[in-house]
Amino acid sequence: SFIIGFGYNKYGSPSFTTITVCCHSDSNTTMPRLLTLCCCLLVAASHAFVTTRPNLQVQKSSSTKTTKALNVLPEAFTDTPETARTYFYIWFFGGQGGATVALGQFPKQFAKFKSLFDMSEEGPTAAGETVGLSPLCLYPRDISKADIDQILSNKLSVEQMVAKGPKPNYLSEKGYLCFESFADANKKCNPLTIRAVFDAMSTGDNVDPTIAQSKLDEFRSDPSAFKNSLLKQKLAGFSSIAFLLFLLGPIVAETCLEAASFGWFPEWPGGDNLPWSLLIGPGFWTIPEYWI
Repeated sequence: SFIIGFGYNKYGSPSFTTITVCCHSDSNTTMPRLLTLCCCLLVAASHAFVTTRPNLQVQKSSSTKTTKALNVLPEAFTDTPETARTYFYIWFFGGQGGATVALGQFPKQFAKFKSLFDMSEEGPTAAGETVGLSPLCLYPRDISKADIDQILSNKLSVEQMVAKGPKPNYLSEKGYLCFESFADANKKCNPLTIRAVFDAMSTGDNVDPTIAQSKLDEFRSDPSAFKNSLLKQKLAGFSSIAFLLFLLGPIVAETCLEAASFGWFPEWPGGDNLPWSLLIGPGFWTIPEYWI
């Protein structure tokens, strides 16, 4: 008998494999074993019906790979030192406004934080059970529930507080509720609690009267709403400052440094590793050698 196998050889061309098996009529038990052996040899000698790619000799390219650092600046602004300098002026002076706002927040936050400690020792307090403020609110002490209830029991509406209270700034003149008006309407209450309730409504010293009224109504109906809202407002205020610092640091500062590098010392070897190259090799002290 003949067994013909068809497949592809290692070069990808069709190949046929023929195996001749001689059988005797009395070899009933040997025949299946021989057929099995022949099939195994057939499978091993060919690649069945699966094509294989020819063996190709891989040639290594003689060209060497080079890496180039990705720059923050668009290529259109790094063509010449003059355009890079223009880009530097735009970002540097444009970032001054944001830097002034960000840096100005630190003394304001410190003064506000100090005033909270001063308020903690002022005015009457009903003491008793507290609301359980989160430490992230950065308040000097917890707030008494009785002191909060005294403020929330005020019968004046927000609109009346705005109308009767002082108006120390532009927004208060336009109908916003300022802290001074809110404190004047609750002058017999604990000062720290007054500040805490107002901070639960706004991240600053002014708040929209509609929002203030809805917040006060919410605090009256849900005892836990006050501390949750205070924590939310505090985290929102902290995160806004942190985000502004992030914009000024990794984005504005890095862009200005790279623009200055392209504009005044483009051949300086540390230009691709700013700002670390200013301190760790080649160092800022080597910049005058490459100044143009």
